[in-house]
Amino acid sequence: MNISRESLRQVVQELMNDVIEQGFHHLMHYPQQGDELNRIIKDATEELNYQLLKIDSHSFPPESDALGKHYDIICQDTQNKSLELLARLQHVMVLDNPRLRRV
Repeated sequence: MNISRESLRQVVQELMNDVIEQGFHHLMHYPQQGDELNRIIKDATEELNYQLLKIDSHSFPPESDALGKHYDIICQDTQNKSLELLARLQHVMVLDNPRLRRV
């Protein structure tokens, strides 16, 4: 996948901001889960910052295959971390909503 720096930044921001927004939304409705929700929000914020720093932390020439691979790895890592954080968020949501629990 040949992705531009700007496109990758946008993807990283959208994925992590989605987790952060959902975490804040749930925190507003279920403050009793504040400790775990705050950890999820903190982890998502740290991951966002980390991945944004990684985008420019390289010595690859522009338009090189190595740069493309670097960007692909960042994109995949961000997707995986986003899914992990969303799973944690979903777990908290299930604990707070008995209708979502399996019998």
